[in-house]
Amino acid sequence: MVTALAYLPFRVVYAPTKLVGRVVAWLAEGYRTATLLERVLIFPSWAVLRGVFIAGWTLSQVLHAAARRSVERYS
Repeated sequence: MVTALAYLPFRVVYAPTKLVGRVVAWLAEGYRTATLLERVLIFPSWAVLRGVFIAGWTLSQVLHAAARRSVERYS
C-alpha cells in the first residue's frame, strides 16, 4: 500500500505525459507528409506540445526517483 502511494504522484504526471507524447508523434508523422500550408499550421501545435512533453517527462523522472528513494528508505 505504501509503495502505491509513493508512486502515485509519478503516475498522475506520467499518464497524461504519455498521451501528449503520442499526440506529438502523430503530429510529427502528419508534418512529414503534409503540404507547405499544413506544415505551417501543424508546427506551432507540435512545438508547444513537444515542450509540454519534455517538461512532463522531466517531472515524472524526478517524481519516480523521489518515490524510489522513499520506498528504499522505509523498506
